[in-house]
Amino acid sequence: MEGALHYIGSVLKRWACVGALTVAGLWSAGSAKAQGVNTGFQVNRYEPTAAGEWSFWVDHPWYSSTRYFAAGITLNYAHNPLVFGRTDATGSFTQTLSVIEHQLIGHVDIAGSFLDRVLITATMPIVLLERGTAAAGVAPATGVVISDPRVGLWVRLFGQPYRSAISMSLGANVWIPLRAFADGSSAVSTGSSDQSVRVMPKLALGGLSHHVMWSFGAGFMYRPAAKLGDATVNEAGSSVGSELQLGAAIAYANTDRRFAIGPEAVLSTVVLGPSGVKPFGSDYTSLEVLLGIHYNIAKILQLSVAGGVGLLREPGTPDGRALLRLAYAPWKDGKPDDRDKDGIPDKSDACPDNAGISTDEPSTHGCPDRDNDLVVDKIDICPDVHKGKTPDPKRLGCPVGDRDKDGVVDAEDLCPDVHKGETPDPAKLGCPAGDRDKDGVVDTLDLCPDVPKGEVPDPAKLGCPAGDRDNDGVQDPKDLCPDVPAGHKPDPAKLGCPLPDRDKDTVVDPEDACPDQPGAPNTDPKKNGCPGLVRIENGQIAIMEPVFFATNKDVILKKSFPVLNNVIEALKASPNIKKIEIGGHTDDRGKADYNRELSGRRANSVLKYLTDHGIAAEKLAAKGYGPDKPIANNKDAKGRERNRRVEFVILDPVQPQGVVVKSAADVQVPSSPDQSDGKKGKKDPKAKPGKTDAKADKKAPKKAK
Repeated sequence: MEGALHYIGSVLKRWACVGALTVAGLWSAGSAKAQGVNTGFQVNRYEPTAAGEWSFWVDHPWYSSTRYFAAGITLNYAHNPLVFGRTDATGSFTQTLSVIEHQLIGHVDIAGSFLDRVLITATMPIVLLERGTAAAGVAPATGVVISDPRVGLWVRLFGQPYRSAISMSLGANVWIPLRAFADGSSAVSTGSSDQSVRVMPKLALGGLSHHVMWSFGAGFMYRPAAKLGDATVNEAGSSVGSELQLGAAIAYANTDRRFAIGPEAVLSTVVLGPSGVKPFGSDYTSLEVLLGIHYNIAKILQLSVAGGVGLLREPGTPDGRALLRLAYAPWKDGKPDDRDKDGIPDKSDACPDNAGISTDEPSTHGCPDRDNDLVVDKIDICPDVHKGKTPDPKRLGCPVGDRDKDGVVDAEDLCPDVHKGETPDPAKLGCPAGDRDKDGVVDTLDLCPDVPKGEVPDPAKLGCPAGDRDNDGVQDPKDLCPDVPAGHKPDPAKLGCPLPDRDKDTVVDPEDACPDQPGAPNTDPKKNGCPGLVRIENGQIAIMEPVFFATNKDVILKKSFPVLNNVIEALKASPNIKKIEIGGHTDDRGKADYNRELSGRRANSVLKYLTDHGIAAEKLAAKGYGPDKPIANNKDAKGRERNRRVEFVILDPVQPQGVVVKSAADVQVPSSPDQSDGKKGKKDPKAKPGKTDAKADKKAPKKAK
C-alpha cells in the first residue's frame, strides 16, 4: 500500500507540473488578447461525467476494479439555453427572443483507470447544431463548431463508489480554451469556447448499499470574467465568472442486473468576476434537475437516457434538456469470472462451462456431479447412482450392491433377493417380517396369522377375516341377516338373507303354492310346498303315514308305495339336499340285537326302493337303530306304535333335529307277531332286502292289535 501511495504521489506531482505549465501558458495567451473582461465564452453548461458512470452530471467515479477503460458519446440537446429580454423595475424578467433556441452538442468521452485508485478522463464537445435569432452582437453558430476540450483526474482516497456504502475522491478538471489558439477560425465561435483556461478542483462523496446509490460533489471553477454581445449591454444576465458548483444525486441501482435510475441536481453560482456580481443572485445562479436511467447491456455497452429542466437560469441554462449516452463500458462486478455460475472462479474451475462442486483435486475442482454423491462425473464409475451410505471400495462413486432395492446392501442383507418391506424383521436384517397366511399383515401384528384376512377384514382384529356367525359364506359386516343362513334360495335384495319361508317347509314363499301350510318340495308348481303324505320340517322329510313291512320281514308292502313316492318327489324337487339318512326303528319288545338287525334291513329296503326310482345312491345312507331311539313310551300300545317307524333325516345341509309324524293310532298298521304282539320273532331266511309283497299287503289286518 505504501508503495502504491508513493507511486500515486509521484504521478500527481507530474500531472501538477504539466498542468501548471499548461495553465500558465494558456493564461498568458488569454491575458495578452484580452483587456479587462473577455468577450465570449462557452455557452453550454452541461459537463458529462466520465464515460461509463451511472450518472450524467454529478460525479460518481469508477476505478479499475470496476473497469479499466470506457469510451462513448453523449448527445446533449438544450432548448432555449440563451435568451434575451427585459427586466422591469421589480426585477422581473420578460423574454423577448431566443438567441439560441435549439442546441445539439455531441460529447466524445474517454476514461481510463489504473491501480484501482486513479481515473483519467477527457471529453471533446462538438456543437452539431444551433438555431435561433441573432441579437445584441450574439448569434447562433452557423455550422459545426468545436467547444473547449476537457481533461480530468480523479484519485480515490477511500472506499469504492460502486461497492462501498461511502467513498471519497478528489479530482480536478481543466478546459483548454481553443479560441486562445484559433480566434477567428470558423472551427470555433464566441459561444462555443472561452478565451482563457478554466480549472475546477472537486470533491466527490458517494457510495452504494442495499441498492441505494448516492453522490455529492462540490467544486470551484476558476473562470476569468467574460461576457457576450456588445459592450453597451448590461453585464448582468450576459456574463460569467468564477463559480461554486454543488451537485447531488440518488438512484436505485442493481449491480447484478446492471442498471440504475434516479434524479440529479446541479447548482452553480458566480462568486467572483463581473462587476456587481451577487452570489446566488438571479442573473448569476443556475439550477438544473435531471432524471436519468442507465443500463449496461451484456456487461459491455452502457445505454443511458435522461431529461431535465432548468429551474434557475443564467446564460447557458436551458428551460429543458434531453441527454442520450452510449458507451463502451465493460462491467466488472467485483466477482471473479464464473461462466457456469457454480461459485467457483473460472481460473480455478476444471470445468468452467459446466456447474459442478468443489473438490480438493485441481483436475476435478468445479466439475459436475449428477448424482450428488460428491464424486464428480469424470471419475465416477456410477455417475447417475449415488454411492450411498456404503460405497463400493472397488468401484469409485458406486454403492455396494442391493439386488432387492430395500436399502440394505447385499453384503449385510440376510434376504438379498427379497425386499424388507414396510415392516422389516427386527431379528433378520434386510428381511420382511413373516406372513404365514399371505394376507399382507405380518405375523408379528397378525391376530390370525394362519388365517388370511380375506376381502372383508375384521376391523377389530388386525389380520383376521370378519366373522360369519350363520356360516352362509357372507361375512357379518356385509350380512344383513348375520344370524340366519342365506340358504339355498338367497334373497337377491338382502345380502346374506334367505327368501322368506313362512311355513318353514324349505319351499320359499315366492315358489310355495301353499306358503302358510307346511308341505314338501314338488316338481309340479301347483303342488310345490303344499301338504300331502310328506312334508319337510325340523330337518327331516316327515312322512304322514308309516312305511309298512311284511310281518317280521324287510319286505315293503304296496300300501307304502304312495308315501315313498312322495319322498322321491320331494328329493327330486330339492337339489339342495345333498344327503339323507334312512333310519329304521322298533319298539323295545323282543331281543334288541334282532330288532336292530331287522330295522337295518328294512332301512336298506327303503334305500333300494328310492334308488330304483331315480334317487342317486350317494345321496342316501341307511341305518337300523332298533329300540335305541324311542320317541314315545313303550309301555302302552300307542307308544309302541309310534316307536315302530322309518325316519328320513337330512344330513347335508345340516338341519336341526326333531321329527313330527302322524300318530300310528290314526293309520292302518300291520300286525307284527314277532315284535308288536309279544310273540317270539323268527327270522325268515328266504326274505330278501328291498322286496315288496303285494300278497302280504292283502292279508294285513285293518287294525293293529
